[in-house]
Amino acid sequence: MKTSFLSAGSIKEQVTLSRLIACLGYKPTKSNGDEQLYLNVLRTDEAKPTFLVNTQLDVWYDRSTKKSGNIIDFGLAYWPELNSDQISEKISQLFTTYPQLSASTNLQPVGRKRRAIKIPFYHIQETRPVGCNTEITDYLKSEGLWEMTIGHLKEVYYYVVDEKHRRKDFFAAGWQNENGGWEVISKNFSGSLGRKGMTFIPGKENSLALFDDYLNYLSWKYKNKLPGPSILILNSPEFSIAAKKRAEKFKNVVLIMNESFKVNNP
Repeated sequence: MKTSFLSAGSIKEQVTLSRLIACLGYKPTKSNGDEQLYLNVLRTDEAKPTFLVNTQLDVWYDRSTKKSGNIIDFGLAYWPELNSDQISEKISQLFTTYPQLSASTNLQPVGRKRRAIKIPFYHIQETRPVGCNTEITDYLKSEGLWEMTIGHLKEVYYYVVDEKHRRKDFFAAGWQNENGGWEVISKNFSGSLGRKGMTFIPGKENSLALFDDYLNYLSWKYKNKLPGPSILILNSPEFSIAAKKRAEKFKNVVLIMNESFKVNNP
């Protein structure tokens, strides 16, 4: 009999980050309301906990690596040798093997209707040029990003309404992807609002520079101010295969990637 696995979308709805992390053998070292801190999740040499899970939004942020995202993004960071489909299979297998760990989430077949668990709704209230909000400015300066982000990032003001209609306001620096979503960074969170997507910046028609993230691109742009190649920024490892296909349309392609970034093979 062929084993069926949950899709990435079903996993996001039916499996919580905190339960997956518990299944992997980690316990929070500190809890504060909706936030849980863990030690040595993505690294093994930490003296202080840097891995943060927001249980209300079901997202994570690692202060040491500056990575963040949903449960699938966590899988890609925790098992870097696997692609998105393999991550979905891995998580499905874990919760089949350890059903007691998924008791409160009631893991069910994909087609069966169930009550949504902590699914946030992001609303973009407004965007402004960077420099209007002192907290965002101070954060960018503390990260050594301020000069290179002027004119390239926006201040994004947004809020979340949870299943109990409670509103929580946030702000961050960010940039828009080609699907209309926003990629945002702040002191305590970096991730996507709305639809994920790559970012394309037109340049020379026959040349393409491929970047893993926007900040890597800005660092390069700050040192290379003259007009140059077209730019394609992945924003997430899950777009690596799509980026390769788009790169095939260009005669000259250069990869400018962070050392920790892994491009999955098709």
